[in-house]
Order: sequence, then structure tokens, then C-alpha cells
Amino acid sequence: MVWIGAKYQFASTFSYRIPYFSSSYALSAPAPSPSTIKLALVASTINRTGDIEKGKQLFQKVYEANVTVELPTKIAVFKAFMKRLKKKRQERGFEKTFGIREYILYEGSIGIYLDVPRSFTEDVSEALQKVQYFGTSDSICSLYENKVSEPDANRSTKQWVQKEALEEGVIFLLSDFTEKTTFEDVNPFSGKRMIKENLTLKPYLFPIQVIQRDKNCTRYQLIQSA
Repeated sequence: MVWIGAKYQFASTFSYRIPYFSSSYALSAPAPSPSTIKLALVASTINRTGDIEKGKQLFQKVYEANVTVELPTKIAVFKAFMKRLKKKRQERGFEKTFGIREYILYEGSIGIYLDVPRSFTEDVSEALQKVQYFGTSDSICSLYENKVSEPDANRSTKQWVQKEALEEGVIFLLSDFTEKTTFEDVNPFSGKRMIKENLTLKPYLFPIQVIQRDKNCTRYQLIQSA
């Protein structure tokens, strides 16, 4: 097994709704979840190549992969009050509503890393190069580095097991695939929505600390290692 990674810079903001929060009050984790990253890889491969079978083959290679995110030095999270168009439940069309959504600003780049068999690195590397956004479709990003390398442990998210001693940092619940997740769950052309039972929530420790907080904004910075 080897780590294959890529670093991205976002054109403006990033947003990923924390699972089970209402779309009317969508709080965001400071980084994309493992399932969001895997979805982005599969969807981008299909969208950029037009080959659904290639997307299916990639899904089989990444759906069980461990994922970590290498964080930038500073992160700012702010709440935006937005006008939304919500699809009507009982009839066609949309209705106007309002909602709050959190957005993230990064000082610098973030690194996305997947732990995969060495024989998969070429296909995963190619998929990482095709990604144009993570999370919401307006979370546009561009790749500027792609290589086989270990993530920096002092800057990276880490899955936390409850039995372990809690290290310094902040915990966020992030979603990942389960053994039941199928390609039809993630195929953007299947017309199906992801079944909740095919996602699992896992606590991840972010090595960051709050340096400023007010009603609508929170600023974090990396915890300096000793």
C-alpha cells in the first residue's frame, strides 16, 4: 500500500455540509469528507472522459481506501445568509426560501491523500488530476501538485477511535462509504440518490485550534508540534 496525493488551491471558498444538517442550516466541516473525495474522483472521471465503465473501475479501486487531508496553516469559517430555490415536494417547479450556509477560506493549499495498492497509483493519480471541485459545485479548485508521497502527519486529519486518548485538536464527524456502497450509489448518471445506510459517520481529529471566534466567523490555525 502507498499514499498517492495531490495538492489543490481553491478559487474562492469551499463548502461541505456536515451530514444530517438541514440544507436550510448547512454547517461545513473544514475539509471534504472521505466519501466526498471519492465521489469527486469518480464523478470527475466520468464527466471528463464520458466513460461510465472507467468510472466504475475507479470506484472499485478507491471505495475502501483510507483518506486523509493535509490542512493549510490557517482556515477561516464564516456563515452566509442566502436566498435559495427549493424544489417543491408535491409539484413541479421551485419555491423561494432562505437559509444559512457555512463557507471555508484557506490560507494556502490543501492536500488530498488516498492509501491504495501500488498497482492502483497510476489510475488514482490520473483521477486526482481531473477533479475540478470538492463538496458543493461552486467549491472550484485547481491542482498544482500530484505525487506518490506520505502526508505530513502534523498537518493531516486522522480518524479517531473512541478508546484512544484524545489528542489536541478539534473533532468533526465525516462521512465515508460502507461495504454496502455500490457504484450505482455514486454514478452521477444513474438518477439515484445515495442511500443513507450506505454511508457511515466517522470521527476525525483535525490538528487545529481556534484563534478567534464570533457569532458568524471562526478562525483556526494548525497546532504547532513540539
